[in-house]
Amino acid sequence: MAGINVFEGSRRIALLLKAVWVIGVAVVSYMQSPDVLVKFVTTQPDAPFMITDEDCEIGADGIERVIRAMDDGRSISAELCFTSRVFESNQQRLVPYKVEKGMIWGNGRYSTEVRAYTKARAEQFRLTGADQEAARAAWSSLRSRTVGHAFLFATGGWIALSVLQALTGWIVRGFVGIPRGHDRRPKPDPQSTELSELL
Repeated sequence: MAGINVFEGSRRIALLLKAVWVIGVAVVSYMQSPDVLVKFVTTQPDAPFMITDEDCEIGADGIERVIRAMDDGRSISAELCFTSRVFESNQQRLVPYKVEKGMIWGNGRYSTEVRAYTKARAEQFRLTGADQEAARAAWSSLRSRTVGHAFLFATGGWIALSVLQALTGWIVRGFVGIPRGHDRRPKPDPQSTELSELL
C-alpha cells in the first residue's frame, strides 16, 4: 500500500479553508443591509423638507433623526435639519419655530418651543416619491461599495492563505529533504548506484 501523501492532503485542506473563507465573506456581505442616511433640511415651519448633502450646524441648527420605511419594504434613516438664522431684532442665531401673522418666531436650539416644534415635525415627516428614489440610489451605491470591499477582503484572505500554504510547504520540504515540486523524495537511480559501487 502506498504511503500517505501529506502534501496532497494539506493542499486539499488549504483549498477547503480558502473556499470556506470566500463563502463566509460572501454570506456576511449579503446579510449586512446598508444603513442609509439621507439628510433633509427645512428653513422655517411653513417650508417643506428638501434633500441636502450639507451637514447641520451643531449647536445652532435643530436636529432630529427618524427611521422611515419605503414602498419596497426597506428602511432608511433620515436626518432632519432645522436651519437657524440670525434674527434682526436681537442679532442672535435662532431656529424658527412658528409663523404667525406674517411674523417668524425663533428661539435657541435647546429651548422648549424649538424642541416641541422639531419633534412634532419629525413625527409628521413622510417620504415623497422623489425622496424614495434618492434613497434607493444611495442604498444601491452603498451596496456596491460594500460588495467591492467584500471582494477585496475575500481576495486578500485567499492570497494570504496561499502564501501561508506555500511557505509551510517550503519549510517542511526543507526539513525532510524533498525537492520543490515533489511530494516524496526521488528514488535513487540504480545505474548511478552501480557506478558508485564500481568506483
